[in-house]
Amino acid sequence: MLTIAKNHMNTAKIIRLMPVAMLGFGLLAVLAVSGRNAYGSALDRPFFRASAIVIVFGGSDFLENGGVGPVATDFYLLDNIPSGQLAPDIIGVDGVTLEFSGGGFTPTSDGTARTNEILRLEGQPNGGVLTNVADFNVLDANDSLTAFGLDNDTDLDLVSFFRISRFYVTSNTAFDIYAHATNLTTTNDFTSLGYADLSYILFSQGTGSASQNPAIGGQGRITAVNDLGDMSSGPTKVFDGGRRTARTPGTILQQAYSFIPIYFISSGEPGNNYDLSQGIGTIGATVTYTIYTP
Repeated sequence: MLTIAKNHMNTAKIIRLMPVAMLGFGLLAVLAVSGRNAYGSALDRPFFRASAIVIVFGGSDFLENGGVGPVATDFYLLDNIPSGQLAPDIIGVDGVTLEFSGGGFTPTSDGTARTNEILRLEGQPNGGVLTNVADFNVLDANDSLTAFGLDNDTDLDLVSFFRISRFYVTSNTAFDIYAHATNLTTTNDFTSLGYADLSYILFSQGTGSASQNPAIGGQGRITAVNDLGDMSSGPTKVFDGGRRTARTPGTILQQAYSFIPIYFISSGEPGNNYDLSQGIGTIGATVTYTIYTP
């Protein structure tokens, strides 16, 4: 207690100042009981920080290895990372892509277990009706094909030479995607083929109800990268982002944007991805997608 003696108009008064309470948010109030108000003040500095975050999700492993999805396999913190450099991934494991159509969040098969091919006849003037007994458009010994007419435009396309998959990105900031092709393998007549014989294109599309196109404000898809040869020497930018994927409040899935890589073997003929003159064989590679700072 603080006691102060004062003389005012020859009359002595005693003013006692007593602390009343320390409030929970740190403000001290003081009450003057003499009838005159006393004021106190205190500073408070609330402070919050939101780090730059990018989450990549797909499958935990290939379907034939028991993989499941969707799972987050990359969690990048982009704070204080110079442009064009790899950010820390606090999960630090590799995932796999998911089926593009009909599979939902089913992990993509790496294709090595496939024994049948998908047939597509093009330019036949009549006939060519495939009766499929098993999976859609997959040839096996139980299937049948009606007689089909031939002319100079009739051709055969093996649809399985297209590989279409997808992975998802959710972010609160702009980001770039780099790709690196490695581990080229070939057999039989395909041993003369290389990375450049595997054509490539990366599409993207909105997925969640709270997402937006992250290409806006950036270059978007890098059109100069059109085969795996363009990304075989090291990580190569394939997507230049300009803003976050999250548009409005929502969950990670609702704020996600999907990226759809498409690969096909080139025959050198416009419109065809395989020609019988290329013979038989297999060709494959590994493409790793990594998030970088813009």
